[in-house]
Amino acid sequence: MFKVWGLLAASMLVAALACWAALPKTATPSGEPQALPVGGNLADLVWPEGFDAGREWTSIVIHHSATPSATFEAIRRYHLGLGFEGVGYHFVINNGKAPGTMDGQIIATARWLEQRAGAHTLIDRHPEYNSEGIGICLVGHFEEHEPTPKQMAALEMLVLALAERYDIPLDRIVGHGELKNTKCPGRLFPLEPFVMDLRQAAIRKRLQGAPETP
Repeated sequence: MFKVWGLLAASMLVAALACWAALPKTATPSGEPQALPVGGNLADLVWPEGFDAGREWTSIVIHHSATPSATFEAIRRYHLGLGFEGVGYHFVINNGKAPGTMDGQIIATARWLEQRAGAHTLIDRHPEYNSEGIGICLVGHFEEHEPTPKQMAALEMLVLALAERYDIPLDRIVGHGELKNTKCPGRLFPLEPFVMDLRQAAIRKRLQGAPETP
């Protein structure tokens, strides 16, 4: 399974980043959540034209929605009910089980597009995981089932791009449960294999970019 999502992610990342200059750019960020269309350019979603990249990001925190399915609007309403200013995550990755959603589709939230601190890891001893941590939520309840291969491929593609852009080390890519007494992102989320796959992907990329030895 790990090789399957790794291959999916590699092909998706190449398609997303290699065509950065060729594809039309999205509009200047309006604060409205934006979804990556099928075959779309990841860079256009994450760093659209007019994007203000002034905030420093030092970590990535992975979450699950703890629901078998969910729409973005359902997550937004839930977080508003908790007193948050909109969705607390920076990105949401769908599993396609809710009406109108697609498996593996990445949504950049208003919180990301406006470069606001997260509201996803609320712990006093590590406030930096909110102020400087990029929160990514995969829709699903990973105490009960695994994420889909398309979700994992999308997550790998997104995390690799973010980690490279903001120079985030692998040991700062963590599950919510590593920071707080919570089961999130669930016992069936393959965190260790995922980070190992990220490491291998990063090594492959460095080797591909290294100059040939005489």
